[in-house]
Amino acid sequence: MNTIAAELAQTELFQDVPDTVLRMVVEHSAPRDLAAGEVLLAPGRANHHVYLLLSGTLGLHFESLNSPEIRELRKGVSVGEMSIIDDTHPSAYVVAKEASRVFPIHRELVQQLVAETNPVARNLLRLMSQWMKANTQRIVQDRTQIWELTDRANVDGLTGLYNRRWLDNALTRLMAQATKGEQPLCILLIDVDFFKRYNDTYGHQAGDQALMALGDVLKTTVRPYDFATRYGGEEFLVLLPNTTQSEGIAVAERIRRTTEHQALACPDGKPLPGITVSVGLAVSGPDSTAETLVGAADVQLYRAKEDGRNCVRY
Repeated sequence: MNTIAAELAQTELFQDVPDTVLRMVVEHSAPRDLAAGEVLLAPGRANHHVYLLLSGTLGLHFESLNSPEIRELRKGVSVGEMSIIDDTHPSAYVVAKEASRVFPIHRELVQQLVAETNPVARNLLRLMSQWMKANTQRIVQDRTQIWELTDRANVDGLTGLYNRRWLDNALTRLMAQATKGEQPLCILLIDVDFFKRYNDTYGHQAGDQALMALGDVLKTTVRPYDFATRYGGEEFLVLLPNTTQSEGIAVAERIRRTTEHQALACPDGKPLPGITVSVGLAVSGPDSTAETLVGAADVQLYRAKEDGRNCVRY
């Protein structure tokens, strides 16, 4: 048995399957690499494969990529089978949480395998799919209700980003995960340049519009598995799990450039001057704590201000 076939034998779908079948499957396809943050399945996109996860982790989200993660998928599981069996689009988003490796099996081969093993199996899988979808809808409804109840407590009312209360809990948890998994946690501490002057010159309503605009920038520029928060006042903090310094710089520069070119306006449509931001970046190490990591980012933010603002320092 070759290496790929041996890996397939360890997945849930191919447990106790004869070697001849595994070799035949390997002849029809090859592993595919996924970058961190890459979307594998989406409700609005047709799917023609069942994917076996050979390494890495995937996140399952309903409704949108920004909705809470419903489930983490680990090595050995398969995804996409329900849309293949029912010949429909996927019912959820599946995104790579880290660099991952999957093995795609085309729908025609899946159907051939099921039919040749036992014709009843395909009917049974269809019934299971319908049952799972019904339960999925109930899970979505329950999750939505929970999310609506917790939303007010954890989300900033002005910007729609996570608030300081949420951050205090999440940062400690993400730091522990980073240390345990030996994966870097990168953070961006962002400050609106000369915000007091902007507020005093154009009024508090204009200041609110500026903060709301920055909130919109963060929502649209960070990756699906990142977290943007309002740290306090005109300061924002972005959490980038499993992110190196070079990857974090790319995200920070994207935020900085997008903010610089973001158009601002009063609620009545009257244009407002734009804003810029300064960004301090820090990456966790083996001995980092939440406090030291934020402190390191704060030092770099101070450097960015000293160097003229509208820049990223790390």
